[in-house]
Amino acid sequence: MKKIFLLLAATTLIVSCAAKKEIKEDQTLLNGNWELANASFSKDLSKDFKEGLPTLTFESAENLTVYGYDGCNRINGKAVLKKNQEISFPTDFISTMMACNKVKSEDFKSSLTHVKSYELKNNVLILKSETGEMKFHKVTLNGNWYLDKIYVGKIKAADLYPYKKPFIKIDINQPVFSGNSACNAINGQLLMFQNTMKFNHITSTKMFCDGVNEKIFTDALEKVTHYKLEGTRLILLEKEKKIMELVQQYE
Repeated sequence: MKKIFLLLAATTLIVSCAAKKEIKEDQTLLNGNWELANASFSKDLSKDFKEGLPTLTFESAENLTVYGYDGCNRINGKAVLKKNQEISFPTDFISTMMACNKVKSEDFKSSLTHVKSYELKNNVLILKSETGEMKFHKVTLNGNWYLDKIYVGKIKAADLYPYKKPFIKIDINQPVFSGNSACNAINGQLLMFQNTMKFNHITSTKMFCDGVNEKIFTDALEKVTHYKLEGTRLILLEKEKKIMELVQQYE
């Protein structure tokens, strides 16, 4: 009888530990900074959040701490994560007390309090409730960054590259980068420290593409000395001068 009791106790402990481990792993996946990209309560986020898009940051060192920006004020609280991708947010966030006109910050916080579950795929987080959804993009240097603006002369990036956009692929765990100059594959050494960034030893395949303006892109990369990450937009600079702006693409 004693052996049976010990066996049942051990089994219970194993199951309990497995459940805790499962939730902890889910919390780790949520860790990081997330910027609002789409919401059921807004037809135009740029108009409804003129002071900046709302963000959420998750940290799971012990409990699932969540803090961020509601489009007007800084907010802070604790989220509760359960099995089957269920999640809940506090009904009352700790918040600063700034006053903002014509900003849907209350709609954002109200939507958070009604969230029941989440879906996570390829750096896209969807928070779901009975009243709608909110989609967030992860703010991170890792991933493919596609050229959106380039400050070389007066020609727009869309006119320089009408058929295929140049891009760079960054993995902050590796001292290299790769990408495409709108025709040829490129790669080289990526050096980063704090807010500095250097693209060194850029090499390229040798395919011939007429009128693609590849050199404009690679020459601009060689001038980069610093970077800024503004939400899901990567700004590359030569000291304080903007050279180009890149955006990530999500599914």
